[in-house]
Parts: sequence; structure tokens; C-alpha cells
Amino acid sequence: MSRASCRPYTVDESVHRRFDRRKVVFHRRRIYTGFDHYRPPGEPSSDPQLPLLAEARASWLVHDCFTEAFTDSMVSDQRLLEGIAPFRYEFPDAGAATDNLLGVAGRFGASLAGVTRLRHRWLYSHERTGEPVELPEGVSWVLVMAIEMDPDWIARSPGFEAAAATGRGYSAMASLASSVAEYLRLLGYYARSSGNDTALSIPLAVDAGLGVQGRNGLLLTRRFGPRVRICKIFTNLEMVPTPLRYGAYPHPEELCADCTLCAEACEANALSMAPSPSFEVITESNNPGVLRWPFDPERCFDLWLRMGRDCSNCISSCPGVERLAELMDRPGPQS
Repeated sequence: MSRASCRPYTVDESVHRRFDRRKVVFHRRRIYTGFDHYRPPGEPSSDPQLPLLAEARASWLVHDCFTEAFTDSMVSDQRLLEGIAPFRYEFPDAGAATDNLLGVAGRFGASLAGVTRLRHRWLYSHERTGEPVELPEGVSWVLVMAIEMDPDWIARSPGFEAAAATGRGYSAMASLASSVAEYLRLLGYYARSSGNDTALSIPLAVDAGLGVQGRNGLLLTRRFGPRVRICKIFTNLEMVPTPLRYGAYPHPEELCADCTLCAEACEANALSMAPSPSFEVITESNNPGVLRWPFDPERCFDLWLRMGRDCSNCISSCPGVERLAELMDRPGPQS
């Protein structure tokens, strides 16, 4: 079998259901409050970690305060558009629309961008508020965008430097997704900007050709490995899927079966050392029916709480860039 003919996910349709976002460990536990549980030892003025803690907290400001960034309309008093534009710009064809949108995404800050038809199986069944997830009729395309995180600061995981790099990525997501979505609305198209809401980001990114899901449960991209944050836009603008633009990624097992560096680096022992992916479900925060390496988010999250910050060891330890270059550049069988 050639790489081009490998399906990115094997799904057991008899078991798989749209995932309920209320089962994500952050929302199920209802105790995660950013970095507020961290208490500097001694006098704060003399704690050498305090500036890094302050930077880590500040890095989330745009993401946490600009809640309108992830919606299907802008609600600011400064908005340029009231509802849907009374016209619609017509691109010459779907290919031209795709090229235009990818260019706009890059200029607004996307490190990678791709397009896929929406597979409804990746939509959440419910948001964390309990509201069912529904999109308007005709919204069948997704622009998926990835933002590179600072390599030097991610490499310092589990220090506050990596936490700050993550927060900056999330704030960049808010700016990027909201700006590109508003661009589409100004052309007369529906656009719902999304961060971690609405749908599972990694499967959509895989469908758009941006990478493959690895042992660590993250998107592994050719340029950045797992060192990216993902946002997306759901729209009714007709486009062309982009996987062939990025080349055929190897099957996850071909990439990660003989590498366990992320699992070894995980201080929470939350990642599997198994040689092959499986349908195993560890907690209710795992979605049944998808073949992948199992991940225990509760162990991961408990470690974050004990440390007083999040951890990126599974990102910093991953040799995904080197392994993908080796596998994707070597000659292979043709389709």
C-alpha cells in the first residue's frame, strides 16, 4: 500500500460517536484556573520565577479576554459588518478561492494552512456549556491553520518559558482566526472561527494535509513537528482540498512505532509505550472508536496541578521533524 492511499484514521463506526466536549478533562474536572493555583515560595518580590510566571499569565490575555474571537459574527462596537454582507464576491473558481484564502491566512499569521471538506464525525456533539453543536446548512468546508510556537522556549519545558510560549500561541489563535473569519464575512460568506471549540482540531488538520497524529496524541507537521497550535474556520465558501499540496504523510505507525521518546519524557506516565496504536479507552476523556495510541489526560492534568504549570515535554522531546523528513523524502511505491 502506498502512503497516498493510507487513510489518516481508522474508525470503528459501530462504536464511534461525535465527542462531547464536556468530557474534556479540563471541563470535566472544573478546577483548572490557568496558573492561579501557583504560589511563589517566600516573598513574591524575591522569587526569581515571578517574572516568568507573570509572562506566562500575560501570554493568555488576548485569548482569554477576546471571547468574540471564536464565533460566527463579530459583536464589537467597532465591527465593520452588521450580519451577512448584502452581496457575495464570486471567485473565478474553487481553486482561486483556495489560493486566496491560504494567502490571507499566511499574512494574518498562519505558519501552515490547509483546506478540507468537513467530516461531521469530528464535530463535537455538545459544547462545554451543554449546548448542541450545529452549523448552518451548506457549511461544508474548513480552513485549518497552525501557528508555530517558539522552539527555544518550548525546549525549556516544563519551565514557565514553555507555558508562556503556549499562551502566546493561544492568543495568536484568537487574532488569526477572528481576522480571517471577518475577511470571509466581508466578502459575503458565512464564517465561524474556532479555537478548541466546535470540533476536534487534530483530525481536521490531518484531513487538510497538515500532518499526522503521533504517539503523543498531537499533530506532527513536517516543518514544526508537534510545536504548533491549531485553529480553524468553518465556511460555505467552495474550495479545493489541500492534502496533495503537502505530500503524502506516512501512516502514524510507520512514523512512531519504533520511537517512544515522548512517552519516556512524560513525567506523568500518561503516554503509551505500546508498539502499535489501538482502540483502547482509558478514561471518559478518550473518544471510543478511533485507532490511535491511547493517552491518559487525567495523569497529565494531575501533573500540571502538582507542578503549578502546564507541561510540553511531549512536544519538546519529539523528533517528528527529522523522522518526517527521512520518511517523506525517501523513494516509495507509487499509487
